[in-house]
Amino acid sequence: MTASSGLRARPDGSGGKPAETALSWAAVAAAAGAVFAWAACCVLPMSLALAGLGLGGLSLIAEQRTWITLAALAVIGVGWVLTWRRARACRVDSACAAPSRLGIGLLGAASILVLLALIWQPLVEPWALTLIRGARG
Repeated sequence: MTASSGLRARPDGSGGKPAETALSWAAVAAAAGAVFAWAACCVLPMSLALAGLGLGGLSLIAEQRTWITLAALAVIGVGWVLTWRRARACRVDSACAAPSRLGIGLLGAASILVLLALIWQPLVEPWALTLIRGARG
């Protein structure tokens, strides 16, 4: 390990910087927020109503779903770029720690969640609404 790189292997084997792990967690949170924002339009209120609950404030989140999704894409994109750059740098300088499995796993999960948010309206929502309507009888 080089002292100038500031990259030290951790005892748990995760490698990487805490900031990179925090970025990975932020990507997961942002992607989950995007999925929630897309569900807040129709599926979530209808399923809550079916359960006898209501949450009128969901419309505020649903109105911002495009911006939330774009923000999630940006955070995930930055995370993947940093991970790629770090992996590339560690191939050249074998003294640095490779990107952690945790960080790569979190970015992968965030990517899947944001993909779910992107396909929500054309694919998931019609299917879920059909299920909810069928449950109401």
